[in-house]
Amino acid sequence: MNTKTDIRQFLSSAQWFEDIPESLLDRLVNAASIKHFESGSHIWRVGDKTSTLYGLVHGRIRLYQASEGGQEYALTDWEDGAWFGEQTLAVDEPNMLGVKVLEPSELLVLPSKSVQQIVQDWPVFYEKLFKCSWHNTRGLYEIISSIVFYPLKARVAGRVLELIEEHGNRTDEGFLLNVRLSQNDFASLSMGSRQRVNAIFREWARQGLIDYRDDYLLIKKPQALAKEMTPFD
Repeated sequence: MNTKTDIRQFLSSAQWFEDIPESLLDRLVNAASIKHFESGSHIWRVGDKTSTLYGLVHGRIRLYQASEGGQEYALTDWEDGAWFGEQTLAVDEPNMLGVKVLEPSELLVLPSKSVQQIVQDWPVFYEKLFKCSWHNTRGLYEIISSIVFYPLKARVAGRVLELIEEHGNRTDEGFLLNVRLSQNDFASLSMGSRQRVNAIFREWARQGLIDYRDDYLLIKKPQALAKEMTPFD
């Protein structure tokens, strides 16, 4: 994405800016820029202050929490079309969550002050923003509920089943994920230790529930994995 036309199309397709008047869209386009992030880099870390809105044009990034010891716990992964950074429109506080880049990513960048000035003439923006933010918040509540009420094996199974919906390609053997995730990734996504997640995957492999094809996870029996999603007694 290099031209103003591309930027304009991406902005107009975003839920945040849907149906924005053309004159205000022009101002957003002029305020926007494109930035590239390499895999393993951070858009911001826990505790950083930011003053920017981001739209993920292409790539994959992760919202995470980090312990004082540096251990990271993934909350959710975002892909093409995701928008984030809206907290900078309301507060000037350090971020409680971090955002890191999982794959080389291209992001559209908008200074928060520019957006605040532009949407003064289009206050319906905040209604749209509220609805989108609530959707994200609801997802975080679901993750917190799973941590509180479900054991690790159930959480890992839930994450795998979610990935089938988002990245599963049906094959004769089952569903092959089209993203490469390590067991460290699954440990982070399920709020568990790598050792315990490794043990869970070994057990599932012995039972014939999962396998690997060139480092990509193959889920052979998703219905059996669904049965693993039982809460604490």
